[in-house]
Amino acid sequence: MRYLVVAIGSLVFAGCTGLAKPSAELFPPPPRDAITFWGHACTYIDVGGVGIVTDPVFERTVFFRTRRIPAVPASSYAGAKVVLISHAHDDHLDPGTLRTFPDDVVILCPEPCARHLDDVGRTVRVMRPGDVFETGDARIIAVAAHHAGSRFGTRASAAGDALGYVLETPSATIFYSGDTDYFSGFADVGWTYHPDVAILNVNGHLPSTDATRAARATGARVVIPTHWGGFKYWVVGGNKRPRDYETLSRVLGERLHVLEVGKSFPLNAAPDPSP
Repeated sequence: MRYLVVAIGSLVFAGCTGLAKPSAELFPPPPRDAITFWGHACTYIDVGGVGIVTDPVFERTVFFRTRRIPAVPASSYAGAKVVLISHAHDDHLDPGTLRTFPDDVVILCPEPCARHLDDVGRTVRVMRPGDVFETGDARIIAVAAHHAGSRFGTRASAAGDALGYVLETPSATIFYSGDTDYFSGFADVGWTYHPDVAILNVNGHLPSTDATRAARATGARVVIPTHWGGFKYWVVGGNKRPRDYETLSRVLGERLHVLEVGKSFPLNAAPDPSP
């Protein structure tokens, strides 16, 4: 079965039709010092005018999915300096999208991703859990995720083939989970980095019950659910709002902040820690 999936996936890649048509109306240049949601697992995090982008994929077609929204125009990420890639699955890593980023952008990724980025014409830095990269006023730390890391991988581990990232900024500390199962790494992030904001990919790997456990383990006072809104499946459609929203809302209450596609959350809006 695994080999059948790989074969079908190869055919799908061969038939990809390029990037979706961009929309400057839906995706204007993002505001300064804010997290802006661009659909699926893509966010633009502005730190003092420096743009950090998570898992951008603007293809019209990826593995068993088609894009339900326009692409982001290149003018809206002209200020991007860093792209964070969590793992090599095609809804998180797309060389065609990355070629549209500024020439001086640095792509941070786990090792299995690097083999797919030889021809993107951008600086690629392989990260492992604990590695640090600094840009402007932001300090970016790679942390483990419990997920398969290779292009067609299905076997999850926390060995560093897939990553999450912690961003320490003057306004807030932000944790981006990447795709991951619930595991002890969430508590490690909470104890070590005390994030103010957790951006969690709520999906089949991290369903609502696990997502709420993850949010509590990190201690984040703001939880932004991602991994929705960007794509629909060929047969069963896709999520137009966060998966299991009712459960997330009931358990997390005011900590939950759902960003509609194209909308932003100011970094200084994260509440101060309770005394």
